[in-house]
Amino acid sequence: MTSLKVVGLGGGIGASRLWKALLARGGEIDLTLAVNTGEDLWIHGLRVCPDLDTVLYALSGRQDSERGWGVRDETWRCMETLGEIEGRQWFNLGDRDLAVHLYRTGRLRAGHTLSEITSDLARRLGLGCRILPATDAEITTRVVTSGGRDLHYQEFLVREQATADVTDTYIRGPALAAPAAGLLAHIASADLIIIGPSNPVASLGPILHLTGVREALKTARHRTVVVTPIVASVPITDPGENTRARSRARLLAAAGFAADPAGVAAFYTDVASTFLLDRADLPQLPAVEKQGLRAVPTDTLLHQGADPAPLITALLARR
Repeated sequence: MTSLKVVGLGGGIGASRLWKALLARGGEIDLTLAVNTGEDLWIHGLRVCPDLDTVLYALSGRQDSERGWGVRDETWRCMETLGEIEGRQWFNLGDRDLAVHLYRTGRLRAGHTLSEITSDLARRLGLGCRILPATDAEITTRVVTSGGRDLHYQEFLVREQATADVTDTYIRGPALAAPAAGLLAHIASADLIIIGPSNPVASLGPILHLTGVREALKTARHRTVVVTPIVASVPITDPGENTRARSRARLLAAAGFAADPAGVAAFYTDVASTFLLDRADLPQLPAVEKQGLRAVPTDTLLHQGADPAPLITALLARR
């Protein structure tokens, strides 16, 4: 049987849960993931790739499922020592996590590309899919607050806890940054393209910014499905999820979109044809379809212990 060629776009906690469920289908799916690098940062002299690492750890079974990020059974001796020397750290890196950043940074300094390094990490971690950084160029999502501060997205999300009002976001980096080698070809040949349940502005915006990606998705629009990152009718109780939801809402508002399923659909109206809406938000189906996408209700939440089967079935029915 020929495997279904699937390309997944996005990164972070929500998308990694979906990619893990797809990967569990084994040889039925030939999976290629293009992961956001707009949140990458240099800290303590190391290149840290939050979305890439979240995907690598989730798919390899190493992720701390309680926090949704980082490595399980982590230790923090390096951060404790840095705290003694410099004071409190706003961006914490566990000891096992640091090993990955040391490896990545050493190879970058030796002249290897982020794509090469990520491919090798995926192989060493035993992953059965392709993982591409969206680009080998260094691009960064910047957030401008109402107080006039210009922050790296991670500063806004982690240090500031997404509490400031946002007036603008922009991508810092090469104006014509190229996507990772092979990404456009994978999009062109895919049977199904999935825009994951990630922050539209912070996680997908940098991918759509890359030369040729938006145009490629417009051509493949009839094969592209959005999984909603917002379930408006289900209350959020986890503090981390609350911070991420606040960030998503503030960034969407700054870009001129509502922080609801219809607003997300409007964000993707030119690059996707189908929108998977959570059943809890069924009353919003007409508003989503007014944005020009076909809305399909299903169970989209993939929190710990949730059955991914309804969502995967709905996705594979879109091919």
